[in-house]
Amino acid sequence: MSNPLMKCGHTANALTGNGEPVCAICAGVVAEAYEVDEKEDLTGRTAQCTSCNTKRDSSYDLAFFKYQPDKKMDSYYCGCRGWD
Repeated sequence: MSNPLMKCGHTANALTGNGEPVCAICAGVVAEAYEVDEKEDLTGRTAQCTSCNTKRDSSYDLAFFKYQPDKKMDSYYCGCRGWD
């Protein structure tokens, strides 16, 4: 099961001290990082790696996935520069 979508657009990639889902990328920057949003149908959407521009079908299961409905493509990270 994939992580919840947060209102900042990223899928949750961490938990708060209370065990609630949160976007660690946006936490402390925007309140939406702490608010769960409804997932949209991603059929026909494409996601592009933020580092190397590799493209894949959008999926809430992609690492650091960000749903960007107002843009042509969503974003994610493919691991091209490592995971450290």
